[in-house]
This record gives sequence, structure tokens and C-alpha cells, in this order.
Amino acid sequence: MIDLIVIPLLVLLSCGSNHNEPEPKPTNVAISVSPETLNLAASASAENISVNSNVEWGVSSDQGWCKVSPSGGVAGNAVVRVTAEKNSSEEPRAATLTFMSGTYSKQYSVEQRGAVQLIDIPDAAFKAYCIANFDADKDGEVSEKEVREITTLDVGSKGIASLQGIEKFVSLTSLNCQNNSLQTINISGLKSLKSLNCAGNQLQELDIRLNLNLENLDCTSNPSLERVLVWTGFMPTDRFKKPDHATYLYPEIATPPGYRLVWQDEFNEARLPDGKAVLPNTAKWYYETAEPGWVNNEKQKYVAGVFQGDTVASIYDGTLKIVAKKQGDIVISGRLNTSESWTYGYFEARLKVPGGKGTWPAFWMMPKNFKNWPDDGEIDIMEYVGYRPNVVQSSIHTQAYNHVQHTEKTATKNIQNAETEFHIYATEWTPDYIKGFVDGVEYFRFDNDKKGNKETWPFDAPFYLKLNLAWGGDWGGAQGIDETKLPATYEIDWVRVFQKN
Repeated sequence: MIDLIVIPLLVLLSCGSNHNEPEPKPTNVAISVSPETLNLAASASAENISVNSNVEWGVSSDQGWCKVSPSGGVAGNAVVRVTAEKNSSEEPRAATLTFMSGTYSKQYSVEQRGAVQLIDIPDAAFKAYCIANFDADKDGEVSEKEVREITTLDVGSKGIASLQGIEKFVSLTSLNCQNNSLQTINISGLKSLKSLNCAGNQLQELDIRLNLNLENLDCTSNPSLERVLVWTGFMPTDRFKKPDHATYLYPEIATPPGYRLVWQDEFNEARLPDGKAVLPNTAKWYYETAEPGWVNNEKQKYVAGVFQGDTVASIYDGTLKIVAKKQGDIVISGRLNTSESWTYGYFEARLKVPGGKGTWPAFWMMPKNFKNWPDDGEIDIMEYVGYRPNVVQSSIHTQAYNHVQHTEKTATKNIQNAETEFHIYATEWTPDYIKGFVDGVEYFRFDNDKKGNKETWPFDAPFYLKLNLAWGGDWGGAQGIDETKLPATYEIDWVRVFQKN
């Protein structure tokens, strides 16, 4: 009987063992991918690769711009779709795909070409010259990258009728295009240009208003040239040569009706001979200096222009730039005031503001004979906080109306591209009212109640103008600060003051 029981049990154990035994695994894992590498265009694109494996496998990418689908497969042949986002950079980039099975891994390279920005050069003679001299990759075209570092260009007497494309030679310091048949030339983007010879052409007008570093100009032998447009404050020397019949034309400054220009700073100074930027004119401006926390719990340290080798206020390329930057454990910035003051007038500036949480640029006015705030008054022509993009604000503060009591008189306006384009901010201050404008549109008004009460109208005394870039503080840091936005640059194209005739 015992033998009869043991025999079926052995049979059952034997059957169970055969049923649960795992499939044998290959002793040598082999995963192959074809093609051997993948090279993708700069545009958003997708390509298939073939995978052959003798095991189950998974795959992943080490770059977010490069994705794979599916993320794995079984033994045999499979197709994996590799998708790449658009590469907007000129530089190529690479991703690594890793195929895995257990402890085995295989890496696969995916490369994506950089975006090549070709220059449109319609003139055959100019294009032939550029290809012969600057086509580094020999593709029969010229890219922005290939000409970006070119400093000297001599295309004199080349039979050129158009220099379209010259605007991409952004590092040019010297341009000779004499004795061609040019009727127009656009050099507004060539901010580093020091020498221009365009003599012997057919120019009718020459615009050098933005070429503030220009030191030598020869535009003679242009029989149709009537006007040379120059920047405000331009002073020609014997190194500037033009036809006798041509005139230098200064830009017309738009003046509000009934007003006259009494003060201005156009920030058009050229760089110093050593290439360094010019500092603000101390005859027109002076710095306020203060430690962090001085007002509004702001975090910046206001310094007098240059602090331990770092410059916070400088003039180049036609604008004043006030910069807030990190220096060690502190943030330094600039706060500039006009040396002159005025009672009533039309005050305006063309500004481009920085963005990001923590930035707080302003263009405003305070009393010359200041004793107490807010008793003596404050006029805010433009304030901007970076956490509130494209919203500008104009306000007044008095003893009766101020933000501490939440009674300030203020208004906001939504505009487009405040951080990437210049806008004109202005206030008109008369004995009867104070108005705020942006790009000529009124959006704020505060009327004099005519009660003769300083608590409500202290605005009958001289005020001076102020430009500053604060960092953080009660308002600028109300939603936190983002130090990745440093350095931040507040850019001022010009400041002008008008008064009644």
C-alpha cells in the first residue's frame, strides 16, 4: 500500500516541477540598433530606428527635448520612434538613448543640428563677395553665425547696388562701400561702427542717428545726397566729410502744445577711446547711496555708480542702463536724481523695464526742499513691479493721500511688451492737476481741490526727477524674489522736461 501511495506522489511532484520551470534566458544579451547613430534636422522632427534584441528591453532618453516611443519591447525586431523638439539655438545638441535589460545597458547617440540663420542677400555681387570670403562650411550660403564676428568689411568698387544683409554684420567697426551704385544703406544696427566710407554712390539720405560710436565718415561724391540724419548733440569734426549741398539734420523732438523744451538728457555719448562706457553726466545727475532696508524694506544697496569694480549706471549704444546685480551676498543698484528741479511742467522719459519677481524700476519726482514724507508730496510718473508683467502705474502721495493709509491716488494701465520694447512715460503737472500718460494716452488724473491745504495739494514747490531700480521690498518683493533674474537692467533712452511758453 505504501508503495502505491509514493509512486503517484512522485508523479505529481514531477509534473508540477515541469509546469513551473521558467523559460531559459539567453546567456548572452544582444541588442542592436540601426542606423548606428541618428542625426536630426534643427526643426521639430521624428525618425524611426530599428531595434533587434534577443531579450525583453526598455529604453529612455537623457534629454527632455528628445523622446522615444514605445519605451520598451520584447525579443525580436521592433521600431522605435525618436521625436525631437525644434532646436532654436545655432549650436548642435546631443541626447543619449539607453537600452536596458537587467544589468545590461547599451547607449545610442542622437544628434540634432543647430538652427542655421541664413542671410538674405539679394544683390548678386554682394552675395558672391560674401560667399567667397565668409562661407566657412562651403554650402553656397552665408549665415548670421559666419559673419557675426567680422569687424572690417571692404566692398569698395564691387559693382554692388544693394547692401541688404549688411545689418547682420553686427560687429563691424569699419565699412568701406565706396564707388558702388548704392541708393540706400541701412546701418542702424551696426552699433560698433567707427568708420564709414560710402563716397561715390547714389545715396539720397544717410541715417547715422544710432551709430553713436562713429568717428570717421566720408559720404562725398553722392550727387543726390541731401540729408544726413544725426543724433541729438552730434558735433561734426574734420573727420566727417559730406557733400557741400547736404545738410546735417537733427531729430525733431515732439513737444506738447504750448510747451518748450527746457532740459534733456539723450544719453547719446560715445564710448571712451578704450571702449569703456561713459558714466552719467554729474552736471545733470547725482547718486543717492543707501544700505539695504533704507526704504520700503528693499534689499538693494544703492551705490555711487561704481562699487568694487562693478558699474550700476552707464551709457552706451544710446541709452542709460541702470543695473541691479549680485555682488557677493548683497545686491547693488543705482538711484539717480536730477541736479535741477522744476515747478510745473511736462516730464517724460522713454523707458524699457526689467521683469521677474523682485524687480521694481521707477521714474518719479520728489520735492527739492524735502523735509517729511508724505507731507511734502511725491509724484510717481511710472512704477513697475516684475511679478505683474505689462502693468504700469502712476500715483501721487500726500499727507491725506498715501499708500500707508491706503488712500493714495493712483491708476494702472496694461500695455504690451513693457519688458522688451521702449515706451514713453510722462506726467503733466500744472497748478490745476497732475496727469499720467503712457505712449501719449492719459490714464491718471489728480485735480487740485483749490482749498490751499498742503495735506491734499503740496504740489506748488520745485520737484526734481528720479530714476532707480529697486530689488525686493514691500511691493517689489510682495510675491517673492527670483535671483535668477539678476542682473536686471533698466534702460532709459532719454529724459526730457518741458515748461509752458
